[in-house]
Amino acid sequence: MLTIAIPTYNRNNILRVNLERLLPQLTNECKLLVVDNNSDIPVEETLRDILDEYRHLDIKIIRNSENVGLTGNILKCFELCSEEWLWILGDDDKVEDLSIGIIVKDLKKYENTHFISYAWDEESFKRKQNIKTNGVEELMDKIESIGVILFISTSIYNIKKVKKYLSYGNFFQSTYAPHLAMLFMSLKDGGECILMKEQIVKNETLNTPPHLRWDQIFIYQMVLLLRLPLKSLSILKMKERLAELTRLWTIEHFIYTITFMDRENEKDRPLVLYEDVVRSFYYLDNRFSTKFKAKIGHIIVKNPKFFKNIMLIVYKLIKKRNFESNNNLRI
Repeated sequence: MLTIAIPTYNRNNILRVNLERLLPQLTNECKLLVVDNNSDIPVEETLRDILDEYRHLDIKIIRNSENVGLTGNILKCFELCSEEWLWILGDDDKVEDLSIGIIVKDLKKYENTHFISYAWDEESFKRKQNIKTNGVEELMDKIESIGVILFISTSIYNIKKVKKYLSYGNFFQSTYAPHLAMLFMSLKDGGECILMKEQIVKNETLNTPPHLRWDQIFIYQMVLLLRLPLKSLSILKMKERLAELTRLWTIEHFIYTITFMDRENEKDRPLVLYEDVVRSFYYLDNRFSTKFKAKIGHIIVKNPKFFKNIMLIVYKLIKKRNFESNNNLRI
C-alpha cells in the first residue's frame, strides 16, 4: 500500500536516529526505501546492524552511482516507488510515534484522492479540521502557505495519479520543487486533495548541523513554477501564494546571506546572484519598502567590507544572537 522513501546524503547518523523511531512502526502494508545519494560512507554500512534487527520487514537501500542532487534524489523516490502511495520522508525530520498508523488509516479512507497533506508543526499552521480541495485554485485558496506543501515530509502522493507527470518533475528540477510541479499538473483537471489536521512529523532542520543543511539560496527559483502549462487562474493564484513567501523569506535575510557569502574564488558572484534573485523573485512583492530595501541591498552587497561589522551589531541587537553565515553549497 505505502512506500516510505527517504532520500539521504551524508547524514548517516541523523538518519539512523530517525529510523530507530520509524522502524518499530512498520507493518506488512509498508515498504521502506532509502535512496543513498552516493554518500561518502555508504548508508548501508552505517545501518547494517539495525537492518539486521528488522530483516523481517520489506526494506531496501538503493545507492546512486553518482550524486544526482537533492531534487534528482527526490525524483528517484517517485521513480522507484512500487506501491500505490508514496511518503517522501526527510532524513532529518522526526517521525511522530503513531504516524504510520494514522497514514494507513487515512489512505484506506481517501483512496481516490491525489494527495494528502498533514499539518506542519508550526503553531501558526495548525489546522482545526480536515479540508477537502479540488484543483489547483482551491488548493491555493485553502493551504496555509505554499511552503507547507514544499516541505516534503508532510505529504503523501497517490502514485497512479501523480507519477505520470514525472517528466514535468524532471523539467522543473531547478525550481527546488519538482514534486510540486508534478502535483499541480495532476490537479489541473480538478484532482482532489485532503488537508489533514493531524501531524506526522516535526521539522528538525534547525537541529541539523549547519554544514549538513541544504543551501536554500536556490529555493528562490520556485518562481519558475509559474511557467507550468496550467489555467490562467491557477497561475494567478499560485503567483499570489509565491508572493507571500517574500514576507517569509525576507529580503533583509537574503541581503545578509549574500553579503556574508564566501567570495574567495568568485568576487562578483554574490552581486550577480543578488541582482538575479531580486529581479526574478522579489519583484512579486510590490511594497515600496521592499523595493527601497532592494536598492540599499545592492549597495551593501557591492561593498560588503564597509557594512559587515555594522550588520553583525544590528543583527545581534535585534535577534539577541550572533549571525551565522552559511557558505554551505549542498545542492
